[in-house]
Amino acid sequence: MTYSFTTPQKRPLFNLLDKIWIVLFAFAIVFIFFIFAIYEFRIVLTHSSISGKKEEMVQTAEQIKKSEEHYLILLEQSQIAAQFKEKNQNIKNSLKNLFDMTLKTGGISFDSVEQDEFALKLTGVSPTKEMFALLLETPLKSIFDETNTSYYKLNNGWYRFVSISKILGTQDER
Repeated sequence: MTYSFTTPQKRPLFNLLDKIWIVLFAFAIVFIFFIFAIYEFRIVLTHSSISGKKEEMVQTAEQIKKSEEHYLILLEQSQIAAQFKEKNQNIKNSLKNLFDMTLKTGGISFDSVEQDEFALKLTGVSPTKEMFALLLETPLKSIFDETNTSYYKLNNGWYRFVSISKILGTQDER
């Protein structure tokens, strides 16, 4: 005997409201894992970017160190060049004054003037040894480290001279 006019239906395990809540809960969990995965991916990218920047910084520091060493070498070479220029200018001015003084006297004449890196060779004719010694040999001794002069008497009473002057200190410095 039945007390109801309708036949009973099986009741579902989850009703519609329960299914909606389960779907929303699953969507929330999937969304949270998706956001977590995005942040993990960004963290990995950031770490790789940081390591790349560290390598770049190390390379830049090495380049700066090499550039500083190169700068110090160039600075030293520049100072050496300035010293050579100053010394060469002083020698040039001294020799110009020497030759000007010789031309004004009119007594001493040069046959040849040969100059190399560390020496000056003068050959010519002088009326007396003393005139050459006063006008040329003394100034040459003040310019150069070593000065040697040889005289040969000519038939007319004048003297042919060969004077070799050398700078000794710069050969050892190089």
